[in-house]
Amino acid sequence: MVDNNFMVRILSSIVILLIFSFATYFSDLSFYLLIFSIAVLSSFEWYNLTQGNRILYIFALLLIALPNASLIYLYSLPQGKYVLIWLVLTIWSIDIAAYFFGKNFGKTRICPIISPGKTWLGLFGAVLAGVVCTIFGSIFLSLFPILYSPIIGFTIAILAQLGDFTESLIKRIYNVKDSGGIIPGHGGVLDRMDSFIFTAPLIAIYIS
Repeated sequence: MVDNNFMVRILSSIVILLIFSFATYFSDLSFYLLIFSIAVLSSFEWYNLTQGNRILYIFALLLIALPNASLIYLYSLPQGKYVLIWLVLTIWSIDIAAYFFGKNFGKTRICPIISPGKTWLGLFGAVLAGVVCTIFGSIFLSLFPILYSPIIGFTIAILAQLGDFTESLIKRIYNVKDSGGIIPGHGGVLDRMDSFIFTAPLIAIYIS
């Protein structure tokens, strides 16, 4: 039930989470350098993915600028560092749960034309992880009212999957499997950050 790629995804996520946590807590400079690096690598992958199509530059604002700007805004808040670590942990838990449930139990695909690997049971796993992590954030970090946390967790999971579908659609148009290969088990930086496209702005708006 657990394949090698699944373990690689988990290990990669743990390593990246440690790097992100260190950069977030070490200093302002380290955090901003990390976000800058993510933006530069994402832009480079986007240029290669879209073959330099200038018409699609505007979508880079949605896929790259908006989520990174939201992360910077969250960092500036009083509880910003806790929120960021919780958000990253939640998003990547959603991704791993979606992969595990979809790979092992999923049969019915949601939209095979855009993303043949996405299944309804994978979506169920994503929602389950989103709700659990949000309840955790409500209890231990007091980020949300406990009664609202299941709804918020559900919304985060759906938006994370929507971000994944958004990038998958663009990759499908250009007949590309991954935006890059820098992250083992995940692909490129865009493949790792697509779940933040809508979730990071949502949390930034809610927390503010």
